[in-house]
Amino acid sequence: MRRGELYRYRDPSGVSGTGVVALLVEFPPNEDGHQWVAVKWLGHNPYIAFWPGIGDLLETHGHLGESEIRWLDPDPFDPEGDPALTNTGLYPL
Repeated sequence: MRRGELYRYRDPSGVSGTGVVALLVEFPPNEDGHQWVAVKWLGHNPYIAFWPGIGDLLETHGHLGESEIRWLDPDPFDPEGDPALTNTGLYPL
């Protein structure tokens, strides 16, 4: 598992605000390749949601590039450990 944050640069909806708007945990891949993600939303209306992968989460809540994942831990699922991702902590879109 690894931890991360959903960081929003701009909030076009005006609902969740900017900065760190959610905390997340990515689970190891299951037999069909999905890496489920648990997301704890912060702010005035906190809740927890589950997504079948980071791509699915960002497709809905990425606001067309206005948000990104900032990883707090290195990627334990990448045996080669891409140094570019480890150094920035960002999830490539």
